[in-house]
Amino acid sequence: MKEKSIFDISMVIMIAAVILMLISFFIIPFPDWAVRVIGVIMLIDIVVLSYSSIRLNRRQK
Repeated sequence: MKEKSIFDISMVIMIAAVILMLISFFIIPFPDWAVRVIGVIMLIDIVVLSYSSIRLNRRQK
């Protein structure tokens, strides 16, 4: 159950980061530091998301 909650939280964070990046590209350009922070959050979240999805797949088998 722990992996499922980690997966859900990291998925919400990834969706929020993608939405913020799209807002930055198309609507209101964010400052450079904000775009970099969002990018770092996305990179960290990709690692957490892949780890938790692998753990979920192994638990389901």
